[in-house]
Amino acid sequence: MTVFKKSLLLSGLTCFVAVNAWGLDEAGTRYVKMLANGGPSSMRSAAESIYNTGNTDQDVLDAAAEALLTNYRKNPTSETYADSMAWLCRALGNSNNARYQPVVAEVAKNAESRKLKKHCDRAAGDLPKAGGTAYVAGSFDLTKFKEGAAGAAPVATAAAGAAPAAGAPAAAGKGFSVVKEGMSKEEVESLIGVPTAVTSHITGNAFRPFNFKGSDTHRVIALYKGVGRIIYSNSSAYTSTYRVVEIVEDSSESGYP
Repeated sequence: MTVFKKSLLLSGLTCFVAVNAWGLDEAGTRYVKMLANGGPSSMRSAAESIYNTGNTDQDVLDAAAEALLTNYRKNPTSETYADSMAWLCRALGNSNNARYQPVVAEVAKNAESRKLKKHCDRAAGDLPKAGGTAYVAGSFDLTKFKEGAAGAAPVATAAAGAAPAAGAPAAAGKGFSVVKEGMSKEEVESLIGVPTAVTSHITGNAFRPFNFKGSDTHRVIALYKGVGRIIYSNSSAYTSTYRVVEIVEDSSESGYP
């Protein structure tokens, strides 16, 4: 085999392991696995990230639609379940994809929770009513992503640059290619590892008298030596979640505040 052919083969293998059989990127695979394996809190976290990052990958949205249809009748009196299902409706409603309009409309009509009905009804109104092929329950097989399932969809391997272990510095050579605005701090660190150093400061919004939600009053800057910095802002005064608001790639980043 010539050097050229070997090079092509290696390139092909790298591309194969970097994206799984469903065509999902690393972040998308994480969302789908959370939807397939997690309880209501994990499903809510995945849905929030899909919503906040504006993810429009059809495989990810199909998984969200399947999780919604599979779970919205479970524990109808549980506020935790209703909340997670409402976030799934919001994520689908944010897609601007008519494929999911019948899904959220069905949940809005049949759900027992008033909160869930309200959010799904709003999502149904936000989505176009015509265009494309409507999602049909069972079209996306979430069981393929369940832990320990036979033939479970693979995730990125070491050859593609697996996420570094906790404590590993500077994104392990990955850069910020998988990081998107709207991702939570925990999500970013699960994908690229912990930063070299972290600093923080309050913002002018902390002194605004009408900032009742308490959003963007505090910022956290994660420094990755030789890669750059990621800036997070608090979502509100009522949650501990920080989300990406700015990504600064800078190979000269020292990693020191």
